[in-house]
Amino acid sequence: MNENVASSFYPYGLCVAYAALAALLMMQARSKRFGIKDGTVSYLAVLAIPLGVLCARIGYTLIRFDWMRTKGFSFFFQLNQGGYVLYGAALGVLLAAVITGRLTRQPVSLVLDAAAAPAALMIALCRMAEGLVGLGYGRPVADWFDPFSEQSMIVWEDPSVLYRFPFAQKGHYGWNFSIFVPEALAALVICLILLTRKRRAAGGLAALGALLYAACQVILESMRMDELTWGFVKVSQLLSAVTIAGILLICCIRIPKRERTALRIGGAWALTLGCCGVVTAMEFALDQKIGFLKWMRMDVCYAVMALACAGFVFTVLPLWRRAFPLEEKA
Repeated sequence: MNENVASSFYPYGLCVAYAALAALLMMQARSKRFGIKDGTVSYLAVLAIPLGVLCARIGYTLIRFDWMRTKGFSFFFQLNQGGYVLYGAALGVLLAAVITGRLTRQPVSLVLDAAAAPAALMIALCRMAEGLVGLGYGRPVADWFDPFSEQSMIVWEDPSVLYRFPFAQKGHYGWNFSIFVPEALAALVICLILLTRKRRAAGGLAALGALLYAACQVILESMRMDELTWGFVKVSQLLSAVTIAGILLICCIRIPKRERTALRIGGAWALTLGCCGVVTAMEFALDQKIGFLKWMRMDVCYAVMALACAGFVFTVLPLWRRAFPLEEKA
C-alpha cells in the first residue's frame, strides 16, 4: 500500500476488518479438525491484528526509511495515511501464532496449520479491496497491444473492450491492468487447495500455503507497477524468493536422514537457484537491460517467468512430501 490512499482508507480498512473476521470464523469452524484447544482462535485474534498492523507498518518504514523520516516520527502512528507491507503483516501473524501456541501450550505448527487456509482467504479478500484505493495496477493495457512497440504482446488496434473491471482500472494516465484480481484469485485457489488437502505432519499445510503463495507472488508482483522497491529490486519479489528458500531449508532439515541424499538436496537447491536466475533474467529483459534478450516480448518474458515459478513449486514439493508425511489413521 502506498501513501496516497488517505481519502479511501476507511472503506479499505472496513474491508480488511471483514476479511479478518471471515478468516477467524473459518478457523473457528475448522478448529476441531485440527484438534486445537478451545480459546486458541480468540488468543490468535487478539494478538494477530495489532501485531500484523505493527509489523506491516514497520516493514514499510524500513523499506522507505528516508521518505518516512521526512514525514516525521509522528507519521508512523498516522495509520489512516497508508503505508503497509503484506509480508510484514504475515510476520506479525506468525509471531501471534508463536505466542498463542505458548500461551495455550500446544505446538505452534498446529496453530499455523489451522490458520493457513483462513489466512489465504483473508489475503484474497484484502487483494480485492485494493481496487478501492487504486492499488494493484499493472502496465497500461495499451502497452500490451502497441503496434509500434517491440515488446507488445498482440497487435490489437482497439483493446478498449478490456477497459473495465475486472480486467483493468482507470488511473491518472489511462487504463491499467488490474493485477490485484489475479492476485486475489491465486490466494483463493491456494485456500481451496489447503482446504482439500489430507492431514499431514504438523506444519505441513502452513509450509505448503507459504510455498504456493510465494511462488505466485514472484510473477504477480513483477506485473505490478505500484510495488515497493529497493533500488531496482521489487521488495515483495525478493521476500517471496526468501520465503521459498526458507521453506526448502525447513524441508531439508525435516527429511529423515536416510533420505537426505546429496543428489536430492543438492539438486533441489540448484534448481531453485536456477529458477531465481531465470526470473532475474526475465526482469532485466522486461526492462530491456540485457542486449541479447531485447528480442523477448512481454508475453514471452512472463511465460518464461511463469515456468520458473512453477519450477519453484515442483522442485520443493517432493521434499515437502517427505518432510511432512501423511498422518497415519488411528
